[in-house]
Amino acid sequence: MDIKRKSEEPVYTAVVEHVTNLIKQGDLKPGDPLLSERELCERFNVSRTSVRKALAILSGMGLIEVTPRSGARVAQASSQQAIDSLSQMIARNRYQAVQLYEVRRLIEVQAARLAAVRRDEADVIKLRELHNLIKDSLQNPEVLHQADMRLHIGIAESTKNPFFAELMGVLIAAYMEIFNVVWAPWGSAEEEQALFAHYFQQHGMIVEAIADKDPEAAATYMTQHVDDSRKQYERMLAARSKA
Repeated sequence: MDIKRKSEEPVYTAVVEHVTNLIKQGDLKPGDPLLSERELCERFNVSRTSVRKALAILSGMGLIEVTPRSGARVAQASSQQAIDSLSQMIARNRYQAVQLYEVRRLIEVQAARLAAVRRDEADVIKLRELHNLIKDSLQNPEVLHQADMRLHIGIAESTKNPFFAELMGVLIAAYMEIFNVVWAPWGSAEEEQALFAHYFQQHGMIVEAIADKDPEAAATYMTQHVDDSRKQYERMLAARSKA
């Protein structure tokens, strides 16, 4: 079936809203499986790329759990009700991305600082593995974005404060809206690879500062990373306004 959406919204946003409503109305319950990617494509008459973006956003919101072998299932009940209002607020203001970066800076810098204080060896191993996954994905932007987000959630989880991980999950839903702009082709392949390599280096500095239990360095590097990402977004907006 075709899904109804506002003309200015990307297709995957309508898929997200449709599945979210099914969950809120109780038509889909915790543990219920979603249709396969192929079946979702056929049912909603959208591309597999749109379905994957929708699933990534729903996963980031904590509404579903996606595993390679089992597919997507509705997540077990958690603190979703407590963060619903925040999620809806971000969705309503998703085009005001500069303000969203201010929120990201506030949360992620403190998360990096606390992660450096509270992390254990298992956290360090996980963060390094996620960082290596980013390196392996530098030639594949779609996979790269997901690996990037997983690393940021991993840092939030290393704080041992579940609210940081919950908040990061909500913010990811909004990030996905603006990443199409931030990561859109903007220069030569060499320039884009240089940008990806720069972000990869910043991620490595953050991870190693956490591993070294250096909270101030972790906070400093995260601040630089978020600010650089914001500046890139602003450059993209400026370039598009001139086009």
